Amino acid sequence: MSDFRLPSATQWGLPSSTKRAVLVHGMGCSSLTWERVAEALAREGYFVVAPNLIGHGFRKGTDFRMATVAKDLHRAYLARADYDVIIAHSWGSAVVATLLSSLPRSRPTSLVLVDPSLEFSPEFVKAIKEEWANRVVNIKSVEEFMAQFPKWTRLDAITRVVGLQACASPDVIREILTQNDPWAFGHLLSDCPPNITITVLIADPKVEKHIPKHPQITCSIIPGVTHWVQYEAPERIVNAALRSVGEGQKA
Repeated sequence: MSDFRLPSATQWGLPSSTKRAVLVHGMGCSSLTWERVAEALAREGYFVVAPNLIGHGFRKGTDFRMATVAKDLHRAYLARADYDVIIAHSWGSAVVATLLSSLPRSRPTSLVLVDPSLEFSPEFVKAIKEEWANRVVNIKSVEEFMAQFPKWTRLDAITRVVGLQACASPDVIREILTQNDPWAFGHLLSDCPPNITITVLIADPKVEKHIPKHPQITCSIIPGVTHWVQYEAPERIVNAALRSVGEGQKA
């Protein structure tokens, strides 16, 4: 596995397609976490791009401030093409929230935020920093992940392992949490441009209190799933994206 290198992004579907989606992974993951969601979107005729964020997918870096990661994502992908839908998970949702006001305004765009990590208290960050960093050092096996998460497929577990292996070092996790103190990004959704609608899919009901009330934001709680919605209910993400895009085109 040491010779394996992920590209800066993984792609699905035909580049010539007029329908486009970009998928943004969470902390300690990689572009491959979106495999089942992306495949489903590709079957619907989408060209799908899933970038690897700084410090992930064997990408090195030292500046993990949310603004820096967001600028990198925007410059490489979002400033180069218009996307019908942007889907982001966990930390990736905070990255997307940071660049929300910079997204193109030339066409309707749908955002789907999957169990977003937008607000962490200082006490929570202190409590989990070493635990989360340790996941990169002591990576569970595919079998261990499947035993811990019975709803996962083997492919899900494999992409989780690959994401952790492709994380540059445990210091990436520590620095993401340290450099973004205070971790407070929910308010950024209040500045939603008029051409953008946001669907928030929530596994943990406590997350809903971090989502500002806004006419362009819709929240939906998905019962019976963990934080890993893209593995346990990928169809809910795909359906939310397709529905949101369809409604945006009618508006």
